[in-house]
Formats: sequence, structure tokens, C-alpha cells
Amino acid sequence: MNPIIYNEYKLSNLEYIIYGFLFLTISAVLSILFYDSFIPVIFSVPCMPFYFRFISRYLCIRRRQLLVLQFRDMLYSISTSLNSGYSIENALRESYQEMLLLYGSNACISRELKLMSGKLAVQIPVELIFLDFASRSGCEDILMFSQVLSITKRNGGDLIAIIRTSSETIGLKIDVQREISVSIAQKKFEQNIMVIMPIAIMSYIRLSSKGFFTPVYHNAAGIFLMTICLTLYLFSIILGFKLTSVKTN
Repeated sequence: MNPIIYNEYKLSNLEYIIYGFLFLTISAVLSILFYDSFIPVIFSVPCMPFYFRFISRYLCIRRRQLLVLQFRDMLYSISTSLNSGYSIENALRESYQEMLLLYGSNACISRELKLMSGKLAVQIPVELIFLDFASRSGCEDILMFSQVLSITKRNGGDLIAIIRTSSETIGLKIDVQREISVSIAQKKFEQNIMVIMPIAIMSYIRLSSKGFFTPVYHNAAGIFLMTICLTLYLFSIILGFKLTSVKTN
């Protein structure tokens, strides 16, 4: 099993096909509405690398958010096992079984715990295992926990209290981010409506009044005007997405 680098996300062949088809479909709809022609779809193809980069970045952020959530649950599980008298190594193995039941074998944390169990089997110190995981995760909370764990294992300390405190801190940050997401949910809904409405209105007008957009189709002035409108429309979508995005570590 290859370790995952969580600061990057490589789209699979299936994802390239799905998101590529979605891109071409959206391009075709916009081309018909704004230019009454499929020819502009050809000119949109050079934008596909930027589109795939955006999708990859979005999926990368989503995966890291899930990883932090799953990591918190893993710490809860480890803390419970330590309270029952397990060593940190055995607590990790026990946590792996619980994460399998909770998230399944394909979840990021399940894959990481399986990888950790394999490293423990060849006598790699647990603190080095966590430091490697933290360096790949790109998450500040996981990195801080790994550093504290390393110091505690080296110098001695209350491991149970450290893990409990770390899980509570991460849980608090997740709750705060969730509250922020809830508070801007209405704004996101309004943004989605504003994204759909121009397309819905233009589609309705084209169907109900077929000659309404004729003066701006197939002539230089009309193409220039519609290009400006399309540019402003796409810019507003990007700006709205940035304004309603919740930053995570």
C-alpha cells in the first residue's frame, strides 16, 4: 500500500472522464445560450487544465477535512484503549478495527492505521510512524500531536492526558468550523440560486421567445457583448465560491 500525500490529489482516469464530461456539457450549454453555436466549446478546451486543477484542489481540501474528522475519532478510540491498560502500540491496532467498523476499509484513517500496524510489526517506533503520517497529512493539528507524542515518548509524560487533550482540541476546532459552515449555509444557498437563475432565465426566454436573442447572435458586436456578460458571470461564480469557502488547516 503506497502512502498518501494529502497535500495533493491526483484525479483517477474515471474522475477525469466524469469531470471532463461535466465540463464539456456546461461549456455546450453556455455556448448555446450565449452564442447560439457549439463552436465556442472548442475555445473552452484550453481551459480544461485549469478546471481540473480547481477540481483537484477542491477534492484535496475535502479529503483533508475528512481526515481530520477521522483522526479525532481515532484519538478517542486510542484514549479509551489506553484507559483500559493497553500500550500505545496495541491501542493503535485496536483502533484500526474500530475505524474499519466506523468508516470502512477505504477510508483514509483506516488505510493509515493499516500502514501503521505494518510498520509496528517491523519494530518502527510509534512516534516516528506518527511523524511520517503528520508530514504527509499537511494538517497542523496532526503535526502538533505527532510532535507532542514524540517528546512525551522520549522524555516521559501522561500519554493518556495528551491524547485526550488533543482529541478535545481537534473536536473543538471541528465544531467551530461546523458552526461557521452552518452560519454561511444560507449565503451558499443564495449563491447557488444566483448561479442558476441567469441560465434558467436565458433558457426560458430562448424557449418562449425564440427571436429575442437574435440581434446579439452571429455578429461581432453581439459576440463581444455576450463575451463580456459571460466573463462577468463566470467571475461572479468564482468570487462567490471564494467568499463562502471555509478555510481549514
